[in-house]
Amino acid sequence: MLNISQPAATRLLLRAEDQLGYKLFDRVKGRLTATSEARILYAESGRVLSGLENLRKLASNLGTAQAGYLRIAAAPSLCVDLIPLAITRLRKKNPNARFSVEARQYSDLLRVVLTHEVDIGFGFNAQPHPGLEIAPLAQARFYGIFPAALGARLPRVASLGVFRRHPYIGLSSEDPLGPTSSARLNAALEVACLKLDPIVAVKTNQIALSLVQRGAGAAIVDQYTAAFSDPARVAVRPLAFNLSFAVDTMRARHQPSSVLAKDFVVVLTQVENEISKRLATSGA
Repeated sequence: MLNISQPAATRLLLRAEDQLGYKLFDRVKGRLTATSEARILYAESGRVLSGLENLRKLASNLGTAQAGYLRIAAAPSLCVDLIPLAITRLRKKNPNARFSVEARQYSDLLRVVLTHEVDIGFGFNAQPHPGLEIAPLAQARFYGIFPAALGARLPRVASLGVFRRHPYIGLSSEDPLGPTSSARLNAALEVACLKLDPIVAVKTNQIALSLVQRGAGAAIVDQYTAAFSDPARVAVRPLAFNLSFAVDTMRARHQPSSVLAKDFVVVLTQVENEISKRLATSGA
């Protein structure tokens, strides 16, 4: 791989060990085995090389949106359809743009944004942090989803009482919308003097949707999960009570924002507006 001979590689290793003052390899039964010191150095060198690659991509990113690379991390619900739609639309105008997309739960999303492992993050109900710059992208709503077979028997607007008449699939307090949204739902249940005991507790909206699509029960999910559900398998209903959440753009403070990142936020906002309007006018 290095395009050098085996003796040259041996001399290179010996010189490295001489400079370091300790061995990197032991010879065991005629084979070289890495020492514990070598393994530690190897792991750290991987992070350094990854950082250099990220630096190279960032440098090319800053000059123009026409040949950029954008690393994105987002809540799982946004990675299923919303972000792919925005990427597809932006690449029609900028076919040379390249992207990487990671689905992350909130705590992990916060970490990769703060450590510059991604250029930009999109999350729900982002909490203030001294190292974070947060900008609102949209205000979104929760919706009720039910097996399509129940559609004719469902009211146009779902009260919390409707969910008591069907097996309920609940999001745990560790769901990607975070504890703030879970607390608001619990507060709404308290006001209505209702207790919903989930037959299944899940950590993502996608698992809840999958269960509903298979007739397992009803769930309350974010509007992006609801908007892209299969109408042949899922009936979507707005909630009779106000339960909303913020969609936020997250960026490490002092990290420069590229032209491509700014363009992507504009396109993502447009796509989000279209989805929200379509869901609101569909009768859901």
